[in-house]
Amino acid sequence: MAQHEPIRILPPELAAQIAAGEVVERPASLVKELIENSLDAGARKISIEIQEGGLMLVRVSDDGHGIPQADVPLALERFATSKVRAPEDLEAIRTLGFRGEALSSMAAVAWLEILTRTEDQVEGCRVVAREGQVDVSPAASPVGTSVTVRNLFYNTPARRKFLKSPVREGELTRKAVQRYALAWPEVAFRLVVNGRETFVAPVATQRERLGIVLGREVAAEMVEIGWEAGDLRVRGYVSDPAVGRSNRVGQHFILNRRPIRGGLLAVMLERPYAGRLPPGRYPLAVVQIEMDPHLVDVNVHPRKTEVRLAQERVAYQALLWAVEAALSSFPREETYPNLDWPFGDVPDRALGEPDVEYVTAGRLCVMGQLRNTYIVARGNDGLVVVDQHAAHEQVLFETLLHGGQQATIEPPIRLELPPHEAEQLSGCLTLLADLGIEIEAFGKRSFLLRTLPPAMIHIPPTEIVTALLEEAERDWHLDEERLRERLAAAAACTAAVKAGDQLSMETMQDLVDDLLAVWSPATCPHGRPAFVTLSLQELERRFLRRREAES
Repeated sequence: MAQHEPIRILPPELAAQIAAGEVVERPASLVKELIENSLDAGARKISIEIQEGGLMLVRVSDDGHGIPQADVPLALERFATSKVRAPEDLEAIRTLGFRGEALSSMAAVAWLEILTRTEDQVEGCRVVAREGQVDVSPAASPVGTSVTVRNLFYNTPARRKFLKSPVREGELTRKAVQRYALAWPEVAFRLVVNGRETFVAPVATQRERLGIVLGREVAAEMVEIGWEAGDLRVRGYVSDPAVGRSNRVGQHFILNRRPIRGGLLAVMLERPYAGRLPPGRYPLAVVQIEMDPHLVDVNVHPRKTEVRLAQERVAYQALLWAVEAALSSFPREETYPNLDWPFGDVPDRALGEPDVEYVTAGRLCVMGQLRNTYIVARGNDGLVVVDQHAAHEQVLFETLLHGGQQATIEPPIRLELPPHEAEQLSGCLTLLADLGIEIEAFGKRSFLLRTLPPAMIHIPPTEIVTALLEEAERDWHLDEERLRERLAAAAACTAAVKAGDQLSMETMQDLVDDLLAVWSPATCPHGRPAFVTLSLQELERRFLRRREAES
């Protein structure tokens, strides 16, 4: 029987390390806390620098009002803050930070240095906290504050072990910076990764900031929204129904200037897109919600990424109305039960075969199209139903992998991308060239699209590049050959015919013939079946003919 251990009060240093885990989860959460401190200090310029994904170094500098020398020693004490004074202050939080535990949490799991000066002081102050020792000394400093964090989680190796690679951690940090850049367009942001400037956002309007973060072409397709009643105001931008993504990464929700998780707000955002946006696609959005702080509880999550609203239904409904009003000029495709003959223009007699001879072994003879999604064909073994999208996707996938023909684009199409997307695309140019997609760098953020496979010429270039970048971001950790296959699959999926596309008999027959000619016709690149077979034996069993024959 296990021996009972007595209850003990934890040593202060161990308690501090445990508490730090609630606030400092990874480098990106550390950067988030420091950016919030800078914004609360009235900063108009914020510079972020990281090395090795933020594990070796994180430095956030601002031009805010700084910390008075008398308050500097208290800055590293837990629950020391200038933002709340009494319990009732928690009922109407107007700042981004308020708990007073961020800096103390950082000092518990890293080496911390603070350099700060206020405008009315001649000299600044430096605070160095390392392994529980704190040293305060005068130092030269510009007005504002610079916080440097080194060797994150040096004393908690278990936490460090569960972090992602430096590249991935750096990507998470970039996304955190961009969320605040969208929420605060009047503040300039700069991100430097391993000595290289990767993101710069000067002071701008909201739409200009959209162009910097999401790209100019995407920003041009955004529609402004606005709704206001009493203390509640909803404003921002949502994407044109013609623009969509395969995930919700492009959706940003900001409450009283604080980036938060979407939750039900995402559901309300997407509801007006029903019938306007294809299934499986999600709109992009930057939504700013402003409401009375007394109606918002931000003290429900350690990292303040979730909030509780006293009148949440009103806020959700306001967003729904704002988006619906903005999209009112875009037609909605209503869906009704289809009672028509499901085989399109194929005459009834095509289904009968009193005098039909089967075609040569292995070939399928197309009979018609079912609901503009499935191709119905007959073969030696019975009835074959082909998923037209999955089949075309597999044909294009194998064509791309084998390096088929290329169609030259004259003149080349110029693409302008945000910095992080430009960096991603630059790393994939060789792989894309192997697939017949030739893209040439034309400056830091500009590219020229020179060739495409013939089957992709009809697809808008931005749609192709977006699909490829989404796949590259998702599968950046794969080896080169597997990433090449994933990019080919993404390109094939984008260019393939879709469910709902009406095809001619000739097009369907060509597609079925092409499918049977590929190396692996049974499934699409994502593993879905390209066709199913209803054998003659199965048909006879369903119609109870096999039982009669056996009897």
